[in-house]
Amino acid sequence: MNRFHFAAALISLAIVTPASAKPEAVTFKHEGVTYKYTVKNISETKRVISGYATPGASFHLIVTGDDVSGTANGTPVNFTVSEAKGRTAKSGSAMIVASR
Repeated sequence: MNRFHFAAALISLAIVTPASAKPEAVTFKHEGVTYKYTVKNISETKRVISGYATPGASFHLIVTGDDVSGTANGTPVNFTVSEAKGRTAKSGSAMIVASR
């Protein structure tokens, strides 16, 4: 699994998630892997995305403005939201998104 591609897809979905008092779990499938995560808004410019992939492992991403850092599948990641948006636009892969 391409960790950056997964993180890029996740960020693209998470940045459009509306603010809410209690984070709701979001689930999507990509290349046979199911991802489930929540987005917690810390401030207007900072969000924390936490969840897990099945099969796979947990991830914890901190989005501050355009910068993203954290871990995905136990590996440190660091990229920008702009890079993530560009990567998913170029991938052309379909994604199924569901929310409870």
